[in-house]
Amino acid sequence: MRKILLGTTAVVGLAVAAPAAFAQSSLIGQGGATAAGSPPVATSGLSVRLGGFFDFSYGVVTDDADKGGGFTGTRAAGAQSRQTTDMRTEAEINLYVDGRAANGLQYGAVFELQMDGMTTTAGSGTGVDYDELYGFVKGSFGELRFGQLDSAASLMQVMAPSTLWMGRSSGWDEFVVSPGYINGGVNDGNDSTKIVYLSPQFNGVDFGVSYSPNRTEGEQVNIATSTTAYHRDNTGLTNEISAALRYRGTVGGIGVQASLVAQFAEAAKQSATGAAIAAPDQNMTVYSAGLVLSGLLPGLSIGGDYTWGNYRTIVGTGTVAPGVDGSSSIGLGAVYTTGALSIGANYAVGTQSNGGTVDDRTQVYMGAGLAYIIAPGMTFFANYNVISDENVPTAAPTRTGATLTTYGSGDYKRDIQVALAGVRVGF
Repeated sequence: MRKILLGTTAVVGLAVAAPAAFAQSSLIGQGGATAAGSPPVATSGLSVRLGGFFDFSYGVVTDDADKGGGFTGTRAAGAQSRQTTDMRTEAEINLYVDGRAANGLQYGAVFELQMDGMTTTAGSGTGVDYDELYGFVKGSFGELRFGQLDSAASLMQVMAPSTLWMGRSSGWDEFVVSPGYINGGVNDGNDSTKIVYLSPQFNGVDFGVSYSPNRTEGEQVNIATSTTAYHRDNTGLTNEISAALRYRGTVGGIGVQASLVAQFAEAAKQSATGAAIAAPDQNMTVYSAGLVLSGLLPGLSIGGDYTWGNYRTIVGTGTVAPGVDGSSSIGLGAVYTTGALSIGANYAVGTQSNGGTVDDRTQVYMGAGLAYIIAPGMTFFANYNVISDENVPTAAPTRTGATLTTYGSGDYKRDIQVALAGVRVGF
């Protein structure tokens, strides 16, 4: 599942849409590996190219969940706090396979291999899996993608600008026990196997739609951890449809990016045992609108986004019980770029109903960061993030209300501060 790396979303999106233009070194053709920087080797009319990145980051963390008491029932009273510093690495190796038929049709496949958040009980503690894996055909009609990838709404939504690894759902939450961030944009559809259509641009306007029968990934018939549950058992979100409308252009000398996106899915209909759910959750609906303006002052981009609908936890991943209100979040951001240096700040606040007479959950994010291009392909980044999370439920709320999580201080508020710095090497 792709993180919301706001500072690099545009670049990554273009790289996927036009792999040939972004590949800087070729891989393997019929005759084997070629020298770096040489033209790609054609194999049966196809070229194979390589891209990707490597990230290293160092973090300093202060988190109420790390203290004695911690989350309700998970850390003993009086327990020592967790370590406050940590380091992490993340990487992707992306293979782009593309070709062009005699009639001009472009076609190919994209393989995004990631090392991100995987754990093992032995060995190095790292592993590799596929983030995204899909084929495509494109031409004057637009582009059709099919496989394991993001939803159209996630691919095309416009969100508040940010710098590399700084944002409401970005580098900071890799260093903490997940707070279930509720301030992100529309979820990526779990990178489940789906069909996506992306239109050509018409006077700066384009649109996209996608469909996925369920939220599972890959080719397995059974859910990996179960010998009885199947993808088609209606135990999770099903028939997920997303749509997006976007504008990118210039109005009166001002750069404008704007989008309106939506995502819909049916709630689970049966339990893991196959029994029908007597009172199923509401079907999931998510809407999001975003606007970014560039050029009001030289080097300055400002903007924001508003997301709302019937969903819980990470936007577009959980459903809402009958009688419980939906959720909303708003994000604002600004980035100033001069030469190789970008400086930015973000603010976001999200609310989700806890049902009954219990106060809503409210999560506030504030962050500031910078990114500096040290050399072609190498970027230094640093940021400071402050998160306040009040009234976190211990389970999905019902119409009669929720039980709230307590922390070491005995209240229902979790405060987090994360400072991190690191370097990315992109190729």
